[in-house]
Amino acid sequence: METITSLDWDQVIEEATRILCDYIRIDTTNPPGNELAGAEYLQKICEREGIEVEIFSSAANRANLLARLIGNGPKEPIILLSHIDVVGAEKSEWCVDPFAGVVKEEYIWGRGSLDCKGLGVMELMSLILLRRNQIKLKRDIILLATADEETGGEMGAGWMVRNHAEKLKAKFALNEGGVGMKGGIGGRDAFAPCFGEKGPCWIRLTAEGLPGHGSMPSKDNANDILINALGRLQGYDYPLRGGRWIKEVLLYFAHKESLSRSLLLRLLASPLLSIILFFLNGSLSKNKRFNAMLRNTVALTNLRAGFKENVIPSRSEAILDCRLLPGASTTRFIRDLQKIISDQRIKAEIIKNYDASQSPLDTEFFEVIETVLRRNSPQALVMPILAPGFTDSRWLREQGLVAYGLIPCLLSSEEIDSIHGRDERLSLESFKLGIKNIYEICLDLCAS
Repeated sequence: METITSLDWDQVIEEATRILCDYIRIDTTNPPGNELAGAEYLQKICEREGIEVEIFSSAANRANLLARLIGNGPKEPIILLSHIDVVGAEKSEWCVDPFAGVVKEEYIWGRGSLDCKGLGVMELMSLILLRRNQIKLKRDIILLATADEETGGEMGAGWMVRNHAEKLKAKFALNEGGVGMKGGIGGRDAFAPCFGEKGPCWIRLTAEGLPGHGSMPSKDNANDILINALGRLQGYDYPLRGGRWIKEVLLYFAHKESLSRSLLLRLLASPLLSIILFFLNGSLSKNKRFNAMLRNTVALTNLRAGFKENVIPSRSEAILDCRLLPGASTTRFIRDLQKIISDQRIKAEIIKNYDASQSPLDTEFFEVIETVLRRNSPQALVMPILAPGFTDSRWLREQGLVAYGLIPCLLSSEEIDSIHGRDERLSLESFKLGIKNIYEICLDLCAS
């Protein structure tokens, strides 16, 4: 493609690096977010490039940006989605200032370099290149940068769906959720685009007991009641329940290899699938990422109790971050938790709950994604997955869009582990590949 080979990629990555570093320097830690400043920064770039752009404020200093390249064909639009907010960062734990936006040792360092400002700039640069090269489009391409993803998206993608659904009419969306991994599967590079994600169910467990003096312990200590309950939850072996999404992946590969769908469906309905999953469980469950894809999970994230060293509190509480697979019943899951706890003195309250979401794999869009990834990384595997975490894609799937999640770079394990961790960073090599992949996805899917 002349529009690809004629590009000066060194110049592209230099420009994109400047944009991303400046973007990182805008502190959009959520809470409180302050995404308006980030949206206005992106808006100025779009206006400079002659790209149609709007900002939608959902609250004071909270904002979402929507930019659009207009197509002249009959095809429905595609949305390139990212979020402006980032999680917090403890400066003392980093080897660089997390909001300095610096290039060091061939990496771009800073909070958001991967999650999710890096992806946002890859998408933005793709729009800029399409605009500069005057590519004729058979469908609109929408750039959507949202607020509040890190705390659920109620002021971001959720707010846009509720208040400006007409602006989001599209067929496909590309968002975060999956990644490319260097040496990811058996030492071989692999891309893992996610076609679905688990549903979060955040639960507060509360124990009530008798308060008293710390010098006179009793069996009615709220802390003891809660700790015993948590011990039973931690010791429970949550069963393998990954069948539904694994079936989707197997059907996808059956299609790719021209296998009989009816034969595969009969095999999947037989005990053979259970046998396969049993053996998979032994090896894959040792990897925390794969383990989270194969079962409903429970993670203890918060403990709160007491106010003085010698006072037994009357109340103790814990927060559980539970993630449920597609098809799982929240009501049944809570009931099962209560059976495991087996103590009526423990009350369970749902804080936040979103259903798992999933998109089909047999689409033109996924075919294009796979084609581009294989073109630019011919030795890499492409393995669709279910994401253990949740993203803004669920808001769009609720509107009928097909949404896939992929940061289309080949990242090292250190880069992947820096997401929501310390020293978050993105290599210049990965950044370049990400921009190239998204640009080519847009060309293959949208160019007329």
